[in-house]
Amino acid sequence: MSKWSEIRINFFDEEEKKWYVDAWLTDDANEEGAVIAKIDLYTGIVEYLDEDAKTDEYAQEKIREFLKDGELLR
Repeated sequence: MSKWSEIRINFFDEEEKKWYVDAWLTDDANEEGAVIAKIDLYTGIVEYLDEDAKTDEYAQEKIREFLKDGELLR
C-alpha cells in the first residue's frame, strides 16, 4: 500500500534538465502536491527528495515505467 494516492511524472525543469516526480497524498483537488524525486533521463539517475519514495511500491513502479519509456526517447 502506498502513502500516495497519485503520482505523476510530467514536468520537465529546463534549468535542471530533470523530470519531477510529483505526488499527492489524497484525491482532494485542492491538495498541493510535492516533488518526491527528480529524474535525470540522460544519466538515469534518480534523486530522491522523500526517503519513502525509495521503497514505496507505487513510486518505484512509476519511476521504473518512466525510465523504461525514456530509453525509447534517447
